[in-house]
Amino acid sequence: MSQVSLDLLRTFYELAQLKSYTACSKKLNLSQPAISNRIKRLEEAVRFTLFIDRNPHQGMTEQARQLYGITQRIVEELGKIENLVDSETCSRSRIGVLPAIEFFFGPEMIWKLDTPGSGRKLEIVTDNEDNLLKKVELGQIEVAVVCSRLGAPQNSVFSKRCKLRWIGGLQFDKSTLAGDAEVPLVIWRGNVSRGPSADEILRSCNRRYRIVFETSSLTSYFDAIRRGYGVGFTVEKFLRADRNPYSVKLLEEHLPDLGNIDFHVVCNPDSASCVRKLAQQLASVFEGV
Repeated sequence: MSQVSLDLLRTFYELAQLKSYTACSKKLNLSQPAISNRIKRLEEAVRFTLFIDRNPHQGMTEQARQLYGITQRIVEELGKIENLVDSETCSRSRIGVLPAIEFFFGPEMIWKLDTPGSGRKLEIVTDNEDNLLKKVELGQIEVAVVCSRLGAPQNSVFSKRCKLRWIGGLQFDKSTLAGDAEVPLVIWRGNVSRGPSADEILRSCNRRYRIVFETSSLTSYFDAIRRGYGVGFTVEKFLRADRNPYSVKLLEEHLPDLGNIDFHVVCNPDSASCVRKLAQQLASVFEGV
């Protein structure tokens, strides 16, 4: 019985309640094979079958029902401990975001997360993707929102794929980009997600370009594009009228495809329940993006 861990018992408890590997997988943020593996390990430890015909829809075996009653009491006691921890943890919510996300979504995040009378203090920290992920791992921030073109980061609890698009000012003549024309580029060198920059993308396509303006300020970046200095790129959904204060247009022709970028909400799976709830609230900000 020394092999019976709290993780195995909690998985059994949730699966017995939900009667679905899919629902249990979603609730515990684990893959279905991981759920199956935990159930198998628990059965090996207790030396009896947990579900009739090994199917949670068929109900529990007699021995499993006894184990379920014991497990239920354990889970309830653990919930009391979590509530004690939550009361302190949730008094301050530290959210890490990329500068671009704060720029476009900061007000919406605050509106979604602020609960009048809760006494919770919100703190938004901006940094690059690697540093934000490290800060979540070290417990320096509770939740992070990052964008990545290099796959899902560890402990991602939500992801949303969006298209990257080239943009230019309303007066920019896109016909000047035809053929092998030199592309005038506006470059943002601020902290951003891992992935190629505009000049790196054009270079990989053997497309000629020149950098006409370079800045680490997002405001200056979009202002230079709006004024027609050159072209740049951004997430297509950043261009919604209710978020984007700049007048720019999409450039559909003559430039290479930029591909996609994924939004990710990241938190430690062992976090207090209030932190996991915070991550879900953040996910709701980006779900409709």
